[in-house]
Amino acid sequence: MEPFETILLTTDFSDLSRRAVPLALALARAFGSRLLVVHVVEEMLPPLSDEFSAVPFQEVLEAQRRHAAQALERFVAEEVGAHGGGADPVLAQGVPHLEIVRLAEQRRADLIVMATHGRGFLSQAIFGSTTERVLRHAPCPVLTVRGRPAPNVAAARS
Repeated sequence: MEPFETILLTTDFSDLSRRAVPLALALARAFGSRLLVVHVVEEMLPPLSDEFSAVPFQEVLEAQRRHAAQALERFVAEEVGAHGGGADPVLAQGVPHLEIVRLAEQRRADLIVMATHGRGFLSQAIFGSTTERVLRHAPCPVLTVRGRPAPNVAAARS
């Protein structure tokens, strides 16, 4: 197996994305990899805003970006640091699956680690998912971490 020189871990700051951190760190340690923690800020404007509203779009987007940058720094310090690891935070802005694929190509990632909600077929068919779209277009392998915790085998035997 070829070593993973660069591992890209995605996060949306949810509890679900936190579950992928220990696995990504374990892989980074095992292979001596550089770990990048990526968050993508979606360019979403407030509802009911259009070109005629008084909402300053650029200010709103910049505030979203500043908030996300602070949250990403905290995530890396608290989640990655809590497991005794280190990582480089990477903030992007745009459509999440497109930015994740672009960053994986640009940073020459050898592996992408991301959480998946594990939604049912109907929800997946109607809405799609960032994970599914990354899987289709990624330039490297993608390791997905399921959203549901694994059952406790010891408790099940009792």
